[in-house]
Amino acid sequence: MDLKRYGLDAHLVSDPVPSQICIIPYYYLQPKDLLFKSYVVSCRYDTPYPKLCNQWIVINHRQVRDPYHHYLPHRPQPNLRPRDASRGAMVKNLVFKGHSYNLAAPFRTPEFLSALRELGIQLRMSTEDSQATFSDWADYTQGDVVIAVRNNTVYDISLKPALKLVNAWFAGCPAILGPEPAYQHLRQSELDYIEVRTPEEAIAALKRLQQNPDLYLAMIENSFQRAQEYTVDHIIREWYHLLAGPITQGYEQWLRQSALEMHIGRPLRYIWQVIDQKIADRVYQYRIKHGPRII
Repeated sequence: MDLKRYGLDAHLVSDPVPSQICIIPYYYLQPKDLLFKSYVVSCRYDTPYPKLCNQWIVINHRQVRDPYHHYLPHRPQPNLRPRDASRGAMVKNLVFKGHSYNLAAPFRTPEFLSALRELGIQLRMSTEDSQATFSDWADYTQGDVVIAVRNNTVYDISLKPALKLVNAWFAGCPAILGPEPAYQHLRQSELDYIEVRTPEEAIAALKRLQQNPDLYLAMIENSFQRAQEYTVDHIIREWYHLLAGPITQGYEQWLRQSALEMHIGRPLRYIWQVIDQKIADRVYQYRIKHGPRII
């Protein structure tokens, strides 16, 4: 495992280990595992809020609530194949990586596709073949510009990572993105990506890139520079410092708790945590579908 290279005594196990630090993704938090017996750190992705844990790792900075919540960037797409450099400043393929329903409907209309054709650009959606999905998501070789504009609720977007932007940087593809806080949090200059809310703004951005090859190439150069901040080694170092620092400190405090807390307090609190988790699940399912949207 990557963490072992940094000297951490980390193990991949199938079940929570009592009295040990256990890093568990949200969907693997099972009440029947009696998680109060372990020091649980939950990885919250775009999921309901985990209640059955002691600390949290989140992939969107807006989810950091207190010192027990820790923001860690998402690892980049494995086996990513970058844009073919021989394409130069060509802007002909606008690519979307992901399930088609995650591209906002106005960017899939006949009118938008017609406007693209007038620029000599085609929208290339990812395959819906489940057998080829992950390979296709990693293939940017023929992509010239990445588009990723969602129209999710504000709540739902507040849980999403900046992965599409970071992947575009690794791919060497300028990106046209929606107004998501995860992207905005990473933005340092106009070369990082172009933000749009409407198809008209996207068309204007594509025209600008076609008419200004120097800008297009500058965005590519910048993307490779920014990608170096999110390499696998960088992310692993972040994990190491978190686990060896705040997580270990919290774990040591947990170990020093009294026998009364260990045998009575934790089990009783766990009952309420299980109830709270069911409520949190329902709240999540409602809020990702209802409420104001970002565009």
